Amino acid sequence: METVVAHLPEILLYAVGMAALMTLYLPFSPVTIDLVMLPRGGQVWIYRHRRILWTVATVSFAVLLVRAFAGLPDLSGLGIAFGAADPVWLWIGGVTAAVMAVAFWSGYVPFVMTPPARQRLVGTEEADTLLGPDDVILGLIHGGDVRAYSRDAIARPHYFTDTVGGTPFTVSYCILCNSGIAFKNELNGKPLNLKCVTAFNNNIIYLDKNSGNFIQQLDGSVFFGPDAGAALDSQPVVFATWSEWKTLHPDTRLYHAPDITLRDKIVSLMLRLMIPIRKLAARAKPWHRIKGTLDDRLPAISLVLGVERNGDSCGYPLNGLADAPVINDTVGGVPVIVLYNRERDVAEVFSRRVGARELTFNPAGGARDDIIATDAETGSSWDVTGAAVAGELEGASLDPLPHFNKLFWFSWALFKPGTRVKNAA
Repeated sequence: METVVAHLPEILLYAVGMAALMTLYLPFSPVTIDLVMLPRGGQVWIYRHRRILWTVATVSFAVLLVRAFAGLPDLSGLGIAFGAADPVWLWIGGVTAAVMAVAFWSGYVPFVMTPPARQRLVGTEEADTLLGPDDVILGLIHGGDVRAYSRDAIARPHYFTDTVGGTPFTVSYCILCNSGIAFKNELNGKPLNLKCVTAFNNNIIYLDKNSGNFIQQLDGSVFFGPDAGAALDSQPVVFATWSEWKTLHPDTRLYHAPDITLRDKIVSLMLRLMIPIRKLAARAKPWHRIKGTLDDRLPAISLVLGVERNGDSCGYPLNGLADAPVINDTVGGVPVIVLYNRERDVAEVFSRRVGARELTFNPAGGARDDIIATDAETGSSWDVTGAAVAGELEGASLDPLPHFNKLFWFSWALFKPGTRVKNAA
């Protein structure tokens, strides 16, 4: 007891410093987030007040080290105002600082979830040397420009920034939900500058550094900040293997962003070992604990296409599309068509309107593998990319609808609790 009393000032300084560091770290690291399970508002509060916590930790450890330094025998006469402490605290403080520096450097989401500094666009020939035919990519088409992003490459930073068809985008991917989407890099006419902050219910949260808005990826809207309630404009991305994507879109280019720095390489390797997508897909429940209840209408990790329009949402199970590859639906008053090419394992969602005409689609069942559907109104034939390849409307294209392509069911149901599930045409 006497020993504790003698070291009480140092113990208190150390405890205050560690409490501040742990408050900063625990909710913002994939390794420790399950230990605290804070609500989303609590995570945002801590992040917004992070400078205060950094200051408390820094001052506490600085005072502790000054006291320990003053306790060295040859410096005891300096009369340090903070008093003197056993020099052993130099070792304790030093080791703690080193351990926490490595922990933050390699596992603190706001630090490590940033894209590599270098990137370039490569054609299919060079891309074939970088990707295997079965590697999964996120495909984006906009303004006549076609792009592919390696799922493995984007899984660590959770986003790439790119300009496609003349429009700046943040291409967003959350591996824990297998959720991908492209957000246009502007809100209310002002440019976005997104960064990863933390995750809630297994889904990444972004901060727009320009405005102070916090954005949940699967909501696609601002849940806290000056523009709370505003929604980002988005474009869908398509999950496909590299071989199938380049067959469908031979003019595609690959966005190549290799890991350059030591931290990039270490963190990417760590995440590939900890949370590989194949391990996630084989699970029966989410990787991290959740707040809320799992919707048991479908297996938690089964894949769906998630569509939301005007407050109405629907999930289309991929297993159901294997049996019914053409689904006509209406979501939030918008006529929707879901197309699935079973041979290529590619699914896409479009509006059923072509100009002023609303079409109804039926499975093609013909000899050509690329023809997925025919429309009842004109008899035109359509492929999975939404292009009319034969008939009266040949050359026309359906407008793609923003949606989440092949994401895990549990995440769609958690963030869209009123969602419908539709399996058949």
